Amino acid sequence: MRTYHMRSKIDSIRKKISELPELKADEIQLSNKESIAVLANDIATLRKRGYGFEQITDFLRENDFEITVSTLKTYLKGQNPDGGKEPKNNTKKIKNSTTENKKVTKVTVKNPIKKQTKKQTAKADKNQAEFLIAPDRDTL
Repeated sequence: MRTYHMRSKIDSIRKKISELPELKADEIQLSNKESIAVLANDIATLRKRGYGFEQITDFLRENDFEITVSTLKTYLKGQNPDGGKEPKNNTKKIKNSTTENKKVTKVTVKNPIKKQTKKQTAKADKNQAEFLIAPDRDTL
C-alpha cells in the first residue's frame, strides 16, 4: 500500500533538516570502503615504500580496522592515489578474422506493393540480393 504525505508536512521536515547542525568530523561514521577511500593516498605511499598488502592489512587490524587483504585490494581497485576513481577503459577486444567475407545468396525480396498469395510465395522469386557477412561472423 502506498503512503502519502501532506505537502505541509514535507515542508516542515525540510525546514527542520535545514536547521540541523553540521556534524563534527569525529562524529561522522564511515564504512570500511569509505575509510579506505580516505586512506588511499597513505596506502599508496606505503606501497611505494615497499609494504605489501598483507603488512598494510596487519597494521590496519592492529588499529581496530577489520579488513582482509582481498577486501583491501578490492576497495583500492579503481582508486587513484589522490582518492578519486580511475576512469574505466571502455575498449572492446576485436577478433581478428582470417576468413574473407562470405557471400550469401538466395535472399528473397518480397514485393512491398501488392500482397502475395500462397501460390506466389511458393514459387521461386527472381528478385534476389547479395549480402556480405562481416569477417568476424559466420552467419547473418
